[in-house]
Amino acid sequence: MSELRDWAGLPDGLLHSVITLLGSFPDLLTFAATCCSWRAAFSSFPSKSTFYTLFPPLLLQPNVPFCSPRPFPNVARNAFVPKRPCYVTDLASQDTLLCSHIPLLSIDYGNNCPPNALDKFAFRGASFGHMIFSWNRSCFVFDVFTGIDVSPPLLPVDEYTEIYYGAALTAPPSSPNSYLIVSTASSNFFWHVGSNSWLKRSPRSGALDKFVVFKGQVYGMGSDRRLFMVHLTPQIRLQKIPVSWGGRNSMTKWHFSTPWLVVCGDMLLMVGCRNCFPGTGDVFEAYRLDTSTEPAKWVKVEKLENWAIFISMDERVQPLSCMNPERWGGRSNCVYCYDSGHLVPFELGKPLQGDAIKPDVFIFICCGSMVQPIWMVPSMFSLC
Repeated sequence: MSELRDWAGLPDGLLHSVITLLGSFPDLLTFAATCCSWRAAFSSFPSKSTFYTLFPPLLLQPNVPFCSPRPFPNVARNAFVPKRPCYVTDLASQDTLLCSHIPLLSIDYGNNCPPNALDKFAFRGASFGHMIFSWNRSCFVFDVFTGIDVSPPLLPVDEYTEIYYGAALTAPPSSPNSYLIVSTASSNFFWHVGSNSWLKRSPRSGALDKFVVFKGQVYGMGSDRRLFMVHLTPQIRLQKIPVSWGGRNSMTKWHFSTPWLVVCGDMLLMVGCRNCFPGTGDVFEAYRLDTSTEPAKWVKVEKLENWAIFISMDERVQPLSCMNPERWGGRSNCVYCYDSGHLVPFELGKPLQGDAIKPDVFIFICCGSMVQPIWMVPSMFSLC
């Protein structure tokens, strides 16, 4: 017992030097879960948000019959939300499989539904380490890495309104600038986490369904590729950004089948592929938002330099990025997708080539009600 007290009494400066040597998100979470003083040292670490881009995101795989004996560190027990096992794959630790849990939904089981499953709730999106679920007017936000859930008030919509189009957070729920945004066919609803009501905004061109935080500012984009700045204070306001598609190598609004917004360092990128379901022979391209001109314009990016991008199998989940992926055996200038147990790197601007093991690749990226394999980062490493 005295040895444990000695470890717990190590000075913050020494503990901070240990933190800089850790090599993955699970390692960091295990460190923070060791004892109260180590968690306090982790919380006071001056630049823990940099880990967000130094390590690859974690791959959540929902459809597993049972969990491995190695649990994910720092998972709280929440008896109010029934859960089922899932794997969390850590690329930075030789593809280590860890065990976590996500909400148990009846839709995932069909006619063989467990009696305690959440009836009629469906998956709507994920961001900042949280998954978002809804049914009718009800929503809840679930932290995959702590097991804690947050429930907003009932949505001010009728029973026929669907938020199938997606949902996202602007920051982790613990942050003072955290809003939950849900999208219907024509409107966006904003809930300031902890408040008692929703606010509604209805852009003329339809609801925004893609969101990203870039340099502290929330940006949103609708299905028509129009770009907006989303101002949350002093009141919620959607400001349309005029953007041209200039340059010899520029694209048109409808160049991508599904575009995504993603941040790579000081670049806000629109990334996409012409095919709805990327596969062998398909090409991913990226365009950088250049705000040095009026109007702003999308400029084609030939290389991602030392960045890699990760796209989930649900198009409503925001892509994530990682710097210097060679640190864990990855490749820069690639867009990573997941396909049936395989990590598929699309080199930017070049068609994907098959190999002897998997000559034909087909990435099924959907927008359904069931949880698909998705990339996530624990909320405590958020840039916000």
